[in-house]
Amino acid sequence: MMKAFSKILLVLSFGLLLTALTGPVVAQEKMTMDEYRQQLADWQKREADAKAEIPKVEAEITALKAELAALDEQLNKEWDDIYAMVGTDRAGVEAYRNELKSLEAEVDGLMALSPEELFKRRAELDALQARLDEMKKSKIGQLSEMQDTIARIEGKMTQLRGRMPKAIYTEYNVQRGDYLWKISGKQDIYGDPYQWMRIYSYNRDQIKDPDLIYPQQIFKIQREVGPDEYLVAKGDFLGKIAKGMGDPAMWRRLYEANKNIIGDDPSKLYPYTVLRIPR
Repeated sequence: MMKAFSKILLVLSFGLLLTALTGPVVAQEKMTMDEYRQQLADWQKREADAKAEIPKVEAEITALKAELAALDEQLNKEWDDIYAMVGTDRAGVEAYRNELKSLEAEVDGLMALSPEELFKRRAELDALQARLDEMKKSKIGQLSEMQDTIARIEGKMTQLRGRMPKAIYTEYNVQRGDYLWKISGKQDIYGDPYQWMRIYSYNRDQIKDPDLIYPQQIFKIQREVGPDEYLVAKGDFLGKIAKGMGDPAMWRRLYEANKNIIGDDPSKLYPYTVLRIPR
């Protein structure tokens, strides 16, 4: 009997505990549902308000697009007027712009060269400079965009000329028993004894008499002809050389600048003589 009463008491206690625990949960679930419904109502109102604003916003966007189109048209007209002032049109400006881009790309290609390679290809740089100078004669070049590009290209050309050596030569240390003919005939020099005049004229500052050279003298061995030099070829004479440089009257200046090598007779000019070109 006692055991049965204990079981009944245990069941009643468990029932009371379960009721106490589940009561607030049900209330909370009911409160959460109410909040959800309120939030849903708020969202639905916001959506309705937003949809109501769409036509107004679309109208504003349409107005802004029209305003931008009008501004673009006005700007295009102003640019057309500017282009007309420099004697061209949009197509002419675009062609000029593309030509500058092409020229700059070629200059950039030279920027990757070593100083020695750049020296060998200096004629290309001169040609690019001539092209740029010709383009600068166009009134299109006065446009601010083009002036900026031209200035940038000229800056790169200045860098290239700064990296370019004035001359390319190696050095030779004179040994006992050497003479110019012998040195010139060496395979690592010119491999041709007849080019002794090239060594003599290139080192005129330290060779006063081609028959007198001394051990331990250090001669420059010209490897490439520099921009201010001319290597005489067979059949050359001063008048011919000056004419080839675009100024026939320049022959006298050539003679005066190289008189210590040529001598008193300007008509006597030997092959492989290195002439200095006066600027």
